[in-house]
Amino acid sequence: MNKIQSILIASTLLTTTACSSVPNVFKVDAAPVERPPLVLPDADTFSARSVEWIVITPENAEAKFKELQDSGKEVVVFALSEDGWKNLSLNMADLLKLVQQQEAIIAAYQKYYIDQ
Repeated sequence: MNKIQSILIASTLLTTTACSSVPNVFKVDAAPVERPPLVLPDADTFSARSVEWIVITPENAEAKFKELQDSGKEVVVFALSEDGWKNLSLNMADLLKLVQQQEAIIAAYQKYYIDQ
């Protein structure tokens, strides 16, 4: 019985010792996470090409056509009605507004990622 008592006492001690051990303490650190910088490619720069507008009226049509022929250029007429010119101008204004909105969005992203 001595062996059985020794084993029983040893197993009891091991069991109670295992239960009384100190649990691991986890430390939680709530540091803010650094945002990665926003990398955007630079936008292309716009360089307008020169455009020469020639206004053709019934009074100057023949003179302008002759002037173009004498300079060796093809005589081609692109025409817009008054409404067509208005729509072209409004389209350009809408395009400019869209570009400005995109610039504001990009600036907001840059402020969000870089300035914070």
